[in-house]
Amino acid sequence: MRYQTTHEIYQFLWDYYQEHGFAPTYREIAESCFIAHTGVASHLDRLTRWGWITREEGKARSMRPLQDPTTVLTPENPQKN
Repeated sequence: MRYQTTHEIYQFLWDYYQEHGFAPTYREIAESCFIAHTGVASHLDRLTRWGWITREEGKARSMRPLQDPTTVLTPENPQKN
């Protein structure tokens, strides 16, 4: 899968949001998905472009997942991932 890490981040974000009612921090995402803290932003930018999340710039924990991860599709591949 071409965007495996991005999908893993989205799944974590979805699960965290469902459990807590608010988004995780960048650090929590990085630790959970085993990536560098600095790499989180590029994946979140991609998820925003795809329309899978919304977020307010400059506001902590403002991310909100918009679609159940079992039903989302990538722009590049119209098949379920």
